[in-house]
Amino acid sequence: MILAALLGLPASASELPDLGESARATITEAQEAQLGGEIMRQIRGDKDFLDDPELVDYINSMGDKLVAASPAPYRHFEFFVVRDASINAFALPGGYVGVHTGLISATRNESELAGVIAHEISHVTQNHIARMIDSQKGSALTSLAALAVAILAARSDNPQIAQAAITTAQAMSIQSQLDYTREHEREADRVGLQTLAGSGYDPAGMATFFERLQANSRLYESQAPAYLRTHPLTYERIADLQNRLAEMKYHQHADSLDYQLVRAKIQASEGEAIDAYKRFKVLAGSDQADVAIRYGLVIAALRAGERDAAVKAFAKLEPELQASPMLVTLAARLRMEAGQPGKALEILRAGVAKYSSYKPLVYAYARALLSTAKAQEAKRFVSERLRWWADDQNLYRLLAESDHALGRRAEGHLAQAEAHIRLDQPALAMEQLQLARQAGDGDFYTMSVVDARLRELKEREQREAKK
Repeated sequence: MILAALLGLPASASELPDLGESARATITEAQEAQLGGEIMRQIRGDKDFLDDPELVDYINSMGDKLVAASPAPYRHFEFFVVRDASINAFALPGGYVGVHTGLISATRNESELAGVIAHEISHVTQNHIARMIDSQKGSALTSLAALAVAILAARSDNPQIAQAAITTAQAMSIQSQLDYTREHEREADRVGLQTLAGSGYDPAGMATFFERLQANSRLYESQAPAYLRTHPLTYERIADLQNRLAEMKYHQHADSLDYQLVRAKIQASEGEAIDAYKRFKVLAGSDQADVAIRYGLVIAALRAGERDAAVKAFAKLEPELQASPMLVTLAARLRMEAGQPGKALEILRAGVAKYSSYKPLVYAYARALLSTAKAQEAKRFVSERLRWWADDQNLYRLLAESDHALGRRAEGHLAQAEAHIRLDQPALAMEQLQLARQAGDGDFYTMSVVDARLRELKEREQREAKK
């Protein structure tokens, strides 16, 4: 969390600061991206890195919408979700933005969630990381590396490891960094407000969420929410936000159904399974029960092993099936678990026809084809989608599964290598390429691609060794 506190900082709107090229003289965008890639390589291996296609798709859709309205819409961003009940979000070098499930669950509307993410985006667009490093000069990169270790170690189950990493990171002057952080926090608030307004969300969402955190902070004592520890809130910040909102045009934003479903899915997955099921069962019995609550009840019931209750609860969602692709994937999951793969395929096929650009539905359909011994059809379907999304690692994984199911080992290992390349895992990619060489069943074209990829990765390895 220290890296989040010192690097994931905020930005400003109407009085935009001089971003300055001096910071870029200390660390280039390429160096920043390389550092962020190294950190992400470690985070992806963390047990709490959440690779749920529906959550990832939603948070990236929101993030992309906000980036398009930011001061730097051309910058690279990637948004990811961390399975953590604490209320937090953080920005990393290279435009990587992490969001805790606890944050999504704690928001009361979509604009509040968008407000926090807009705040983190502003840290990146305003070059806060590069500017921080520029202020540190000599020890900046060393300190930054220590902080990178700290954010990973803070997630460790071993408190001694975490404490050791944090102690190392304290080689910097923490007090001076906190002062610098407060300056950036105010700046990110102001830029974030403009980004929210430009993207169609209610700018007041940022202020209401921060105000609620601040009002409740006295209840936490030493166990304050992670977001308060990494993003210090002050009365001056809140007052500044309120003053700026008073000058902005009021804009009401209705929550999307996808937001409501994602939030319900997370809440149904929190805590003990039986407790979540009982909680949603009570909510579903109230007059205020809506689609999201019934969806959450189905998820919670499945998690608690109450399949009959899940089927019964979903029956009330059937009329809303076409309202969201998330309902389609849930309907197919119920059919699969009931031993009706043919019906599940029908549901998914119709869903893909309606929501052709929704990746989680595409993945679910390909997996259903594989699970019903339709590997050739799965390979054809995935290959077609790769023409749309050539850098999608999940599609390459599915392609690898299809090839292996068809007995095409060389092609399967090559496809798996392509997935590792897109996840910035060169060592694992080279391992798969060597296995493709040894498979002995690849045609001339496949082996030519394998050899070319191996040369590229070895050259990259040599370049990085020289650096």
